[in-house]
Amino acid sequence: MAREHLSKRGNWQAKAGIGAQGREETTKKILSTYLMRSSVYSVIERPKHLKKIYGGMWGIEPDFAIENKKTRKMAFFETKRQGKGGNAHERACKYLAPGVLRICGKIAGFANPFFFVFMNGLTLDPKKRMEIETWFDAPGYKDRFILWKDRSHETLIKYFEDVVSKYLS
Repeated sequence: MAREHLSKRGNWQAKAGIGAQGREETTKKILSTYLMRSSVYSVIERPKHLKKIYGGMWGIEPDFAIENKKTRKMAFFETKRQGKGGNAHERACKYLAPGVLRICGKIAGFANPFFFVFMNGLTLDPKKRMEIETWFDAPGYKDRFILWKDRSHETLIKYFEDVVSKYLS
């Protein structure tokens, strides 16, 4: 009976994936367009640099990376969104595990090279907002996320200029 019930229910993951891909694309496109004029930075879609960090066989693939062509340092970006339910913000925590940070920091050229753009329901739900703010409430983590509530290009670009670009210098 359980198998029959499960096979008839809707596939919410497929719908969520389509929406998430659109948001990731928006974040990347805004920063790509802004950085297009720069001879210093390049945007790498779905960077493969971290694909084999687990025993040389498995790994992670962030949404995109921004690399400083002169210093060769890279910042990896993840865009997380969700509606009422879900745990997208919790899935961001896998990037913050000490072993992952150690390995990826060597690849990126600086410690903790992950930056998170939280949007939609994650910026509106007080519980999820408080969880995110608590998880990142430590030196070296406080500036690694943005609650992108207004979704304006200017806000995201300012975050890059004021925060991310310092780590890539």
